[in-house]
Amino acid sequence: MIYFMRMNTKKSLSHSIDVDHDINAIRSYYEEKITDQNKIIEELQDKVRWFEEQIKIGKARQFGKSSEKSEVMQFEMFPEDQENSEKSEPEAESTEAEAITHDLKKKKTIGRKIDTSKLDREVIIHDLSEEEKCCSSCNNELHKIGEDVSEKIEIVPQKLKVIEHHRIKYACRHCETVKSSPKQESLVQKCMAGNSLITEVILGKYLLHLPLYRQSQYFATAGVDVPPNTLCNWVLSAFEALAPIAKALWEQLEKTRVLQVDETPVKMLSIDKKGYMWVYLSCDPENRYVLFEYSDSRGSHVVNTRLEKFEGILQNDGYSGYNDLRAQKNVTNVGCFAHCRRKFTDVIKASGDGKQGRAHIILNVIGRLYAVEREAKEMSHKERYELRQAKAKPILEELHNMLKNAKPKTPPKSKLGMGIQYALNQWSYLSEYINHGEVEIDNNWVENKIRPFALGRKNWLFVGNQRGADAAALFYSLIETCKLNDVNPKTYCRKLFELAPQARRGELSAKELLPQFLKSSL
Repeated sequence: MIYFMRMNTKKSLSHSIDVDHDINAIRSYYEEKITDQNKIIEELQDKVRWFEEQIKIGKARQFGKSSEKSEVMQFEMFPEDQENSEKSEPEAESTEAEAITHDLKKKKTIGRKIDTSKLDREVIIHDLSEEEKCCSSCNNELHKIGEDVSEKIEIVPQKLKVIEHHRIKYACRHCETVKSSPKQESLVQKCMAGNSLITEVILGKYLLHLPLYRQSQYFATAGVDVPPNTLCNWVLSAFEALAPIAKALWEQLEKTRVLQVDETPVKMLSIDKKGYMWVYLSCDPENRYVLFEYSDSRGSHVVNTRLEKFEGILQNDGYSGYNDLRAQKNVTNVGCFAHCRRKFTDVIKASGDGKQGRAHIILNVIGRLYAVEREAKEMSHKERYELRQAKAKPILEELHNMLKNAKPKTPPKSKLGMGIQYALNQWSYLSEYINHGEVEIDNNWVENKIRPFALGRKNWLFVGNQRGADAAALFYSLIETCKLNDVNPKTYCRKLFELAPQARRGELSAKELLPQFLKSSL
């Protein structure tokens, strides 16, 4: 009996152990399953958040304002001043009400006053007839006491005309020698288009962003049928005639000390492939210019080849294609705070909830850096360097510590996490600008020169081939260099086309015909 009880006890113990083992195995199995499922859920949640951010950023880019200013982003640049601003609100409101009341009393005018001092002026006198110069009450003669003057701006419609050039020929009856007056030079020889017409076509496309087929339609309204391919041939012929000017412009790269670089895509029709316009902008005060260069690649070899002999300060964004240049001893690389700031403005646009978060705090600090730059805008290079060392350097140290402290607390794949990582990776380049008074805090100068090209790209959509892309690059370079040096592009082009044949023959220096050097004689 005792033996039987002992046997049953052993069996029950072993059975309970087996059951416990099975329960533990099942529990561990489901715990692993739950852990795996939680990881999948977290990954899916991260993906959903990422897609939501992209949708909000896309909507903001398409329908919202592109400005990155604090008032547009709708947050306070200096929160500590918020209390003072709130206290002064009633007074501001009353002032605004007074201003509105005062404005209502004024006579409304359409548009704003326009400076007409540079326009041609025609004076038309509106006078009374001799009969009307007698008083209607007493019939005595009226005397002039003054006059009312008003201005109207009118437009004289553009007019196409044909100028016939007759060259009289003379011959000697004895030795049969023939003489005639010299032929008038033009930019494109054996072409019906004169310099002024070629100027209008080129500026129409590259300054006013009118594709050639639209210009052809405009000429048709003037009664002249000029096919788009004819206009294209004129533009390409002008580009080839200006080869010495293009060469002289490229030679300025080696003489430049501070250079900004950026690139933008453009479609090539003939191979249906995306190409790129590389843009170089000189920040040297005495030699400011813009250079566009087309390439079918965004690879580092493009900029490495072009800047092979460059020595100085190079400012660009964080694109890895500039890494080889950054490694060169004769090149000092400076980053772009505008690109850094954009990472955090995207976070605010993606959140869209108006809550003040870490991105707002970081943008506040970056805003203080830009406030220093506004203060230093009119200073000399030396004064700007000293101001940056005194005011911007402590702010940079504060920002760097803030980024390092925020990184462990931020999901690395979130918009904010990627913005923080970008800033930390680029920090040595971003903070370098304070050591050079002649450089900017960002490369917005070159970005602003890309905008006209981007606007034109929306109109003409593509470049036909390599030759057309090179022509576009040259004319955008000349036009944007004119604007950079406060030169009227139309005045410059007409003067350039007049003198270009002499430069082609070597009678004039092509360098002296560049906008930054020719402006003094225009």
